[in-house]
Amino acid sequence: MCGITSLIILQPTPFCNINCSYCYLPHRQDRTTLTFEQIEQIFQKLFGFPTISNQVTVVWHAGEPLVLGANYYETAFARIRARCPSTLKIQHSFQTNGMLISDEWCDLFQRWDVGIGVSIDGPKHINDAARKTRSGRGTYDKVVAGIKRLQTRNIPFHVISVLTKSALLEPEAMFCFYREFDIRNVGFNIEEVEGINQVSSLSHDFDEQTIVLFFTRFRDLMIEHQFPIEVRELEEVLLSIKFCDKKGPTNNLVIPFGIITIGVDGEVYTFSPELAGYSAGEYGSFSIGNIFANSFEELKSSAVLKSMMAQINQGIELCRAECRYFALCGGGAPSNKAFENGTFVSTETLHCRLTKKRVADFVLATIESMQP
Repeated sequence: MCGITSLIILQPTPFCNINCSYCYLPHRQDRTTLTFEQIEQIFQKLFGFPTISNQVTVVWHAGEPLVLGANYYETAFARIRARCPSTLKIQHSFQTNGMLISDEWCDLFQRWDVGIGVSIDGPKHINDAARKTRSGRGTYDKVVAGIKRLQTRNIPFHVISVLTKSALLEPEAMFCFYREFDIRNVGFNIEEVEGINQVSSLSHDFDEQTIVLFFTRFRDLMIEHQFPIEVRELEEVLLSIKFCDKKGPTNNLVIPFGIITIGVDGEVYTFSPELAGYSAGEYGSFSIGNIFANSFEELKSSAVLKSMMAQINQGIELCRAECRYFALCGGGAPSNKAFENGTFVSTETLHCRLTKKRVADFVLATIESMQP
């Protein structure tokens, strides 16, 4: 069964202008770039997929998208719009390290109503420990300058911060950073083992209750300073609790074509976007085909897709049988199972323990403490 495709991850280039220590992407020095003709071909094909929703978010990601310049996207967006059916609405979005944000970029963001996610890990000493330029310098000052420019232009954005061990030990410093720069929408990526990042600062000798303590203190600071922050991980757990279903919540990470990721070479991936460009176990590649060469029916009938679906579903059933958090999760992220456990036919990962279970423990404890 195929899902409804409302999210497309598109890699315009794998190149990145910085060198984060925990990055999972393997080809950050590759300057290959999608041509405008290739972009037209990609969307011409995608618009014909029977799974495509009438509202689609296209995230330009998997490298640093802004290295290609604002004029590149001005042309790309116009060509996509020219081929877009009148019944379909596209929301373009960038996930960027923020180093290159300028007034020219802000003009583009506003003209096309682009969604913006900025990656910064909090205060300078925490951010610059992992997020460095290729020459080894910290990125904090330039990213903060980019954030201030967005705010001056009244351009909405959210922040994604990777929670390393050092960040988790300093909830006050993290909160003060968001408060200082009036950042109200944050996603926390708890540092994970994925792709070429084979070691996490949370892998060994880490007390998982630190996650609960971090969120507890972070909550208390929001209340104390009357400065609410929408935290993605907390919102996701709350939604799962609100609409609790023993079958588990809708998890597009395990639904074929729920998310489509397309690499700069046209290779097509579904399930977890982090599978793009990788191989593991019996899979020489997780690609289910190529957007330039294969029809939707050929992608849907791919032997790789069928094999992954069978194994992912087996893993989901194992989670359903063994895990008391299943109703809040729905079977986890296939990429983490593949990278951490070596197979989709598995259950618990470091990622699910820290991102789902411990966060759920915090949320449930908070709800229970509010009961009369």
